[in-house]
Amino acid sequence: MSITVNHKPGFLSYLRKRYEARRTIHRRVPWKAFTLFAINVVAIAFFVFDKPLGEAVKSLSPPLVTIAGDVTDIGRLAWILAGLCTVLATGYAVRRRLWKVRRKFRMVYFGQMAAYVALSVICASAVANTLKFLIGRARPLLYEQEGIFSFSPFSMDFLHQSFPSGHSTNIGALFVALALLFPRFRLVFIGVGLWLGASRVIIGVHYPSDVAAGLALGAWFAFAMSILFARFGLIFAVGRDGWPIPRLSRLI
Repeated sequence: MSITVNHKPGFLSYLRKRYEARRTIHRRVPWKAFTLFAINVVAIAFFVFDKPLGEAVKSLSPPLVTIAGDVTDIGRLAWILAGLCTVLATGYAVRRRLWKVRRKFRMVYFGQMAAYVALSVICASAVANTLKFLIGRARPLLYEQEGIFSFSPFSMDFLHQSFPSGHSTNIGALFVALALLFPRFRLVFIGVGLWLGASRVIIGVHYPSDVAAGLALGAWFAFAMSILFARFGLIFAVGRDGWPIPRLSRLI
């Protein structure tokens, strides 16, 4: 007598099936065009804006510097992750108390959105901090002693970890992810992200090129992660043109 054992497919197998179902409509990530654009923006900031702003940063209005100092820590990885963990924990606690399937599904979907934002920020932050260590650019705090062309690769010194801006990377990933999730408010999120990135220049800890590189790096990871999620049918759908579209109807 033979006994048939039904093996329940694992999570990886489930994701593989979802990926295969959408494989033919995937569009390649336009990394070449994005990289070329980002390099040009960073180069322009480096050669045109870094030196004059490095000289002028000490003469900025004290109230402006104070305001920038108050808001700039929004870009700290710890604060962002703490906020996302709070969202996930709240969603999980609420989900356990819901009895309707539709409500539970909404909370699961909301949790997936938080996970998407968290992965975008964490991956971007890891790359940014690695580049900081490898490049070792001096911060504007050392402008009078070393100028804008000072580099000390593999330095663990805070004063030589300016490029790219870690805060700006986190901000770029966070607000571009939000802009992709909620396209109706895209311009608002992008505008806030640019101002928060500029706060790093205003308080004198980064050059414009550091901020431009950080924002571009974070934006890239948020966009690439949205395409990855779309390929698995999570949070985003693949549009007719191959680009990720948020599935907000499932949340509403």
